[in-house]
This record gives sequence, structure tokens and C-alpha cells, in this order.
Amino acid sequence: MTRAFRGLFLVGVLLGLAGCETRGASEDERKEDTRGALPLDLKVEAVTLAPRVVPGGALAVTVTATNTGTTPWEPGNTRLTFRGDAAWSSGTLTLGARTRPGQRATFTGQAVAPRRVGLFPLKWTATFQGTDFGPPLSGDSEVTCGDGVFCNGDERWVNGQCVAGSDPCDDGAECTVDVCDEEAGLCDHVLGGPDCNACFAKNCHSNCRGAVCGDDGCGRSCGSCAPGEACISGACTVASQPGTCSQPLPLLAPGEPLLGDHVLTGDTTGGLNEVVPTCNATSAAREVIYAFTVTEPVGMDARSSGFDTVLHLRKEDCGASAATVGCSDDAAPPGDYGSRVATMLMPGKYYLVVDGFDGAAFGAYTLNIRFAAGCVPQCDGRFCGGTDGCGGTCGTCPEGEMCNTSGRCVSSPCRPDCHGRKCGDDGCGGTCGTCEDGQLCVVETGACKTFPTCDHARPVCATPCSSNEFCGTDCQCHRRREPMADLVVDRARLQNEIRFDTMNISPDSCAIAEACVRGTGLRRLLRFSVEAVNQGQATLTVPQAKTRPDLFQFSPCHGHYHFNGFASYALLDMEGRVILPGQKLAYCMEDTIQARVGPNVACTKKYDCENQGIQAGWSDLYGNALDCQWLDITGIPSGRYQLQVSVNPVRTFEEISFDNNVTTVPVDIP
Repeated sequence: MTRAFRGLFLVGVLLGLAGCETRGASEDERKEDTRGALPLDLKVEAVTLAPRVVPGGALAVTVTATNTGTTPWEPGNTRLTFRGDAAWSSGTLTLGARTRPGQRATFTGQAVAPRRVGLFPLKWTATFQGTDFGPPLSGDSEVTCGDGVFCNGDERWVNGQCVAGSDPCDDGAECTVDVCDEEAGLCDHVLGGPDCNACFAKNCHSNCRGAVCGDDGCGRSCGSCAPGEACISGACTVASQPGTCSQPLPLLAPGEPLLGDHVLTGDTTGGLNEVVPTCNATSAAREVIYAFTVTEPVGMDARSSGFDTVLHLRKEDCGASAATVGCSDDAAPPGDYGSRVATMLMPGKYYLVVDGFDGAAFGAYTLNIRFAAGCVPQCDGRFCGGTDGCGGTCGTCPEGEMCNTSGRCVSSPCRPDCHGRKCGDDGCGGTCGTCEDGQLCVVETGACKTFPTCDHARPVCATPCSSNEFCGTDCQCHRRREPMADLVVDRARLQNEIRFDTMNISPDSCAIAEACVRGTGLRRLLRFSVEAVNQGQATLTVPQAKTRPDLFQFSPCHGHYHFNGFASYALLDMEGRVILPGQKLAYCMEDTIQARVGPNVACTKKYDCENQGIQAGWSDLYGNALDCQWLDITGIPSGRYQLQVSVNPVRTFEEISFDNNVTTVPVDIP
């Protein structure tokens, strides 16, 4: 097992070296350089240390700094004293040589790592004859058994020693060839070993006999149909039934005026899968298509609800993705997996498509549409009442309900109900109370509870692990060779599904409530899709939100729980400096796409927002049309940058490897 440090990295490199004294400088020049300086001060130039060290190992540290004070430093009176985690021993850095004002000094030494794993911030303070001076110095190093090589497996700290890891890409199947990409930290499993069909029989039976399109039953396709055709029972058939591109349903009854409110109901159960929404390119759901014509500029607010809908709008060409002028997958309102398209329409013919999130999303729906002359209704975050900015309101409530101050419909008259509840919603837009410090509210029961805390960066297991276990970042004991999940970001999708948008954000917007933008008004957005693939050999599971609310946050806008800090996004310059700080996003983890094939990959989805998780070989896709699937780049100058996405950024759950969790792609901001 290789335990060598894999290169050094520099942290804390500050600006230039201007003003450094040359050896031949005159006394007058030195006086000029130090005029106004403090007696003791320094400028940190670089802190150099290895990015990782084994438990109990010695970490070599070198610091270069310029003496910006007026007092010379001597090896006997000036040093860098360690102020980091007490678990580290030693750590004091000694001065290499006498350093006069204006000269650069070198401090060297070692810090001995604790005999445990974790991410530890290291800190030093300059001291002169025991007195601290100057700014603090810092660096980071991970105490780990891992050698930084992905394909040989992640070494673990087991029973007080480092032990070799297992092959991260071994799926245990004889009918696949396991491929490990060291540079990208990716695994693939190529079908081609012996007895492949028998191998697949564990989960599914590939069957394309007599079929030219559709699913083969094992996550692959028997083929696709030409535009204007739909796949029916494995055959490509001209899509000519009502509700298709060639026979769209009329949005309006004969003679019915366009402007105003319209409510339509329908059912996609008998529909065909003819078009694919641009905001969910993996959808194979059935859809119903409506047509209408606009003769003068009008604003539209269209909402679909009833199941996990996707709503998209195309102009002139129903079958062309490029003709899309609006696409939505989940929005609030309407919430509860409903979608909304709000945009300005110029004269022309339009096709409004009620679609689904995936092949399992179909059924009865309600379509609420408002058209306003020359004005786009603004109701983001409001379900009722208020003003839409176009002379109307954001909706009315059903009989027996009223609109509260938060723009939500509640019972009328609304009587707060806090019986047996100490916290949470009172049912009328108020609260039943707040929990004491250290406690969290279990929303479903209204009880305040204390939940165990875990320092994922420096985990400690409450119960000592056995001789064949290690303590994971989730503060749980895991078997040394236990199958685990492994999350990676699909780089191609991240790169290829970047787009730019502008959005008018109101104070009531869900984007404000969920801190997804940096202000109200017209905001410029960098949208992108994130597909988190579980390439590991085990399902990524999390406890239910009702039992572990500390791991989730409830989104009143979307009507379901999101797992806290599942991913983080940041905009960097081309040197890797952060331009927009990382934004941590809560996700609803579910099986969206079968991303891999093989004997250990399930052929049907199991997890959704009500029962969260990601199966091995599946991925969770967050498309670029979703709320908050963006960075607010308002005020950022045009130029070339880098978009960085990290999954499981704080290591909430244990994985095969954390080294492949970050993906960075270039992006040109116009």
C-alpha cells in the first residue's frame, strides 16, 4: 500500500513581493521601506505542506514570510508557534536565519498528526520572545490512510492501523469488464464477459424481439422513432390521435376570448410519448398537447398540477426542441410537483404540452392559465391573493378556504391548532412555538427533540468499532470491505446544459425564501443541470425526514423535504479563486435515470421524494429549469470562468471515495 505524499500544494499565497529589500540596499533605502511600519509585523508569502498525512505521521511544513516590521528576527527569538487542533503534537516552526526588515524568511518544522482520521485546520502565530505578532497563518491537511490513488481503493483506518482498500470498480459480476478511470475517478462496467444474458436474468430480461423502439426491459432502448411518430407496443406509429402535434387539442373553445383566466382538465394516461421537454431530456412520459394563436403581445402564466408534471411551450413547430420558449419542471405555485410557465408571447401559433417527469408520471391534471395584455403575471411564491402586477390577483381559494398573509390557502375561518404540539405550523400561517437551543422540531408531530450530532470532518463513533470496522464520516461503524455508494457528477451534462436567463424576483419569491438569489428585481442567472450518479456498489439511503429532521429541510414552496447540503455550487476564476461563494443546495434524492447497466443494477426506480435514496447504478437529475438550479451572476463581468459543483460536500454520508466528488467545467459569461 502506497502511503507516500502525492505532491505539495500552496495555500495562502498573497499578493506579489513588491517592497522586498535587496541585499545591497542602502541604510537610507531600508529606512524608507520601513517608514510607518510596526516594530513587529510580517507578510505571509506561502504556506507549503502536503495535502494528506497518515495517522500518527509527521507533516513537513514550510512557511515563507517577509519581515515587514522594524525589528530584525533571530533564530533564537522568533518562531511560528502552533495554534491548531490540540490532537496534533509538536508543530512549532523554527526560523532558518537572521532576517532583517524587508527581507524574506523561511520557517520549517514538522507537525505530528493524531492517530485518527479527519480534516484538520492547521494554524500558527508568529512569536517574538514569547509575544504574538502579525496575522495568523493557516493551512489544511487531511489525516487519512488514503494514498490519493482512486483505482487501488480507498485505504481505511481499521483497529489502529491503515489497511488496503478494495477495488472501487469491482461489481462482482463475471459478465462485465470493470474499467477504472484514474484521472476522472470514474468506474464503468462493459458488458462482454461470459454468460451475459444469464447474468442479467437476476434483475431483468432484455427483450427487443419484434420491437424497433421502446425499452428493452434492462434499461436500454430497442430504438427511437422519427419526429411525428410515437412508440406504441414496440412499433413506430404516426402520432395522429387527439392531443398530439398533428392533432393538438384547442386550448380555447370557439369564440372564447384569449385574455383572462382559463381552467382545463385532462388526463395523460391515454397519451403518447411524442415530444421530449428540454428541461427534462430524459423523460419518456406520455403527454397531451394544446394549440392556440396569439395575435398581439400577451403575458401568460400557465400552471399544471395533479401529478409530477412537466410543462413546456413551443412556438410554430410542435416537434422541434429548438422551438421551446418556456419549460418548467416543478415550481411554486402550484407546488406539490406541479409546474409553471410564465412568459411574454409575441404573435404566432403556440403549442402547450402537459408532460410528465418520467415514464411513471401520468394521470389526471388541472391546467390553470391566465393571459394578460402586454404584461406577464408575477406570482412567484404566492398561491393566492395579492396582486399579479397585471391588474389581477395571484389566485383565489376554494370554497371554505381563505388566503393568508403568506399567500397560501387555509381553512376559513382558520382556527390555529396546536393541541399536543410545541412547535411547527399552527395551520393558519402561524407557529405553535420554537424549540430550545439544541433541539429541533419534528414537523409532523410538533415535538421538540434532541438529535445526535456528528462532526463529519473529524468523525468519532459513539460506540467503539470492532477490529474489522472503521469509523465513517457519518459517525457510524462500517465493515472494512462493506459495499458503499459513490457519488460523481456527470461532467458532460454539466458542461452541455449551461444556459443564461433573466428572472424578475419578487420579495415573495421562493428564490428569496430559499436564499437562491442575492437580491430582488431583475436578476441574471447562470443555469445548469446536475446529474449525481451513484457509481458505487450499494444504494445511497438516508433516514426518513420524520425521524431525522436534522438531516432535512422542509420546502413549503415545493411541498416536500430536501436533504440538507447534498450539493454545493461555486463560480471560480480561471486561477481557481472563488468569485461567487459556494452555495449549498438541499436536494430531494431520488432515482431519476438508470445511468448504468449490469446484473447488480435495478431495472426500475425505487426511490422518490417521499422515500429518498439513489440506487446503485442510478442517478438523480436536477435539470436547469428547476428553481434554484442556478448561480445568481447579476453584476458579474463577462469573461471566462469555471463552474464548480460538489456533491456530498461536507461528507454527510460515507462513500467509496470523496476525491471524485468535485467537478469543474469552463463557462463563458457573455
